Amino acid sequence: MNRTVLNLLVDIISFFAFLASTTSGLALWTVLPGDGYGFRGGRTAVAEQLFFGLSRQDWLGLHNRSSLILAALIVLHIVLHRREIRNWGKMIGRSR
Repeated sequence: MNRTVLNLLVDIISFFAFLASTTSGLALWTVLPGDGYGFRGGRTAVAEQLFFGLSRQDWLGLHNRSSLILAALIVLHIVLHRREIRNWGKMIGRSR
């Protein structure tokens, strides 16, 4: 697999991991808050129910997994672009 295709694949998967992490984080914060935390300020009747067919624990699992995948992909993205990052650093160092 050439580098351009790998970069594109990493970027696309990162985008979907970001969407899953953000969506699940917002669902946990606003709709299914835990004990004393969240936008609504604590456990509500809604917190015991399902949101889009998933329990709070399911949303938490989705959030944790998607966030870990996103973090790993960000590290991979940085590794794949290390030359560009190094060149930017050199260019900024020369301008000062």
